[in-house]
Amino acid sequence: NLYQNRFLGLAAMASPSRNSQNRRRCKEPLRYSYNPDQFHNMDIRNNSHETVTIPRSTSDTDLVTSDSRSTLMVSSSYYSIGHSQDLVIYWDIKEEVDAGDWIGMYLIDEVLSENFLDYKNRGVNGSHRGQIIWKIDASSYFVEPETKICFKYYHGVSGALRATTPSVTVKNNAAPIFKSITNEDSIQGQGSRRLISFSLS
Repeated sequence: NLYQNRFLGLAAMASPSRNSQNRRRCKEPLRYSYNPDQFHNMDIRNNSHETVTIPRSTSDTDLVTSDSRSTLMVSSSYYSIGHSQDLVIYWDIKEEVDAGDWIGMYLIDEVLSENFLDYKNRGVNGSHRGQIIWKIDASSYFVEPETKICFKYYHGVSGALRATTPSVTVKNNAAPIFKSITNEDSIQGQGSRRLISFSLS
């Protein structure tokens, strides 16, 4: 009996106990636990799993902010020829500037730099910031009551477009206003002519 009890004791020590199995089962899932610092969208406490998103790398173009862009501003978005005060054009250029830089006035839908309505050299001081006064006179370009224009800043050496202003509405009160002839007006005119021709006969 003594040898039998020793044999059973050795067998019990060699085989894993139920307690050790339970401890192993409890420890194994921990190898697959999530790190909260890596997965902010995972709520482990409530057992609710959401899609884990990895932030996309940002390209250099996305890093451009309003503070790093060249700007060209105008003092007013409305100008009446002969009545409004002269416009003031402000520039803040972040890229390279040159004494030969210039500002052109264009129709709002113009895309070619050489098709300007008027232009001015920005000056020889070579500063990245500055302003210039712009007076718009009645000319053959403003034959309509209202015309939309904009101003563009060009680099003198490379010819590169640096900045563009928002649109400016130029009003010319001296421009002739043509009334379109409708069918009703045409019929009334024909009726008058018939009446006159009838009275003469």
